[in-house]
Amino acid sequence: MKTVLSGNLRGGLVAPPPSHRLRRYLAPRRLIFVVLLVILGVLLGILGMVFRFTQGPILYIGIRADAPPLTVCSDADIQTALTALPTYQPSGMIGFARLEDGFFTINDEPFPVRGVNYFPVYYPWRRFLTESDLSAIDTEFALLRAAGLNTIRTFLWYEPMFICPGSGAVPVVDVFVRLDGLIHAAAAHDLRIILTLNDTPDLVNYPLYANPAHTQAQTAFIVDRYRDEAAILMWDVRNEGDIDYGTRDGALLAKFPRQQVLDWVEAVTGQIRSLDANHLITAGWMTDAASTAPYVDVISFHHWWDNADLRRRIDEIRAASDRPILLEEFGYPTFPLPEDEQAENIRSIIETAEATHLAGWLIWTAFDFPLDATCLPPHCPDVENREHHFGIWRSDYTPKPAAQLVVEMFSG
Repeated sequence: MKTVLSGNLRGGLVAPPPSHRLRRYLAPRRLIFVVLLVILGVLLGILGMVFRFTQGPILYIGIRADAPPLTVCSDADIQTALTALPTYQPSGMIGFARLEDGFFTINDEPFPVRGVNYFPVYYPWRRFLTESDLSAIDTEFALLRAAGLNTIRTFLWYEPMFICPGSGAVPVVDVFVRLDGLIHAAAAHDLRIILTLNDTPDLVNYPLYANPAHTQAQTAFIVDRYRDEAAILMWDVRNEGDIDYGTRDGALLAKFPRQQVLDWVEAVTGQIRSLDANHLITAGWMTDAASTAPYVDVISFHHWWDNADLRRRIDEIRAASDRPILLEEFGYPTFPLPEDEQAENIRSIIETAEATHLAGWLIWTAFDFPLDATCLPPHCPDVENREHHFGIWRSDYTPKPAAQLVVEMFSG
């Protein structure tokens, strides 16, 4: 077989073109190479974003230039809403919470927080302040108090509480009347309340951490209305705000720079203190709780893992700050976890929290939620999932073993 070499323009020899077999060999590798280049480009873009959030100068996320304008009320509509809302009358509960040696005190007596995160069984989440039945809330509070619990934590979503955000804080009367009733019902059952502000805020057009004027006005309205209410144990400025700078999903998926969120915590806690000298302040963070220490009275953290890691987390927070520590959320669903296993996990967490002298703990959550309670028509019933089954009571108010455990430990 004769090999033929052809000459190039410089008089040298060049190899013959590759065979069909060689082309078939190279083709998929070219595709792989192109795919790798695309992946590399995406990674470089993500790293650039991370660099923007973690290196100076930090570029904060502001109000979008193309954000839709906020609705505005007429002066007459504003006055009508303010006139229709009754002046809040405090419940008469005596004694605001104070801190001493790392613990809450009320009326100079120790007050270890032992509580639950709370939504009514049939009115959770978005339906909470718009539809809740105060008689059902009264029944549920009686059940909680009889079990030996002394505190609830609940959440204020501003969107249904106010109209016309372009006009600042224009209250929705029936929503505030319902919140007034809830606070009075808690006081009647000797329950203290942690009110969590800024729940499910706008993080896109008028992002919370840009501290827009209407959000400041709405927070000020709430704080000023309830500043003389002793049933409120303390204000929680934001639920799990550290997730917004990537503590759960990683820095690559952070929505805001960490420093911007913490600057906002400093601003909002300062605003609250300027309006209300009666109440303590916290921020319920997921994993970066120690970062809030310069701004809050109590460090609150959430723990969604087993007991083995809890003591280490407590030690890390204590190494960073000497502020009191509250375990503000922990819990285990009974879908698909067996109810007995939920109870044992909760027992071990409570025992560690008590043994390490935390300021207190709150279980997530008081009650299971029916599938037709967590949806909005016409999208009902909801899809079955674990979020419906974190309760220590079932939705028919019968106790799971975890509720029986709490009764045995604390009702006496």
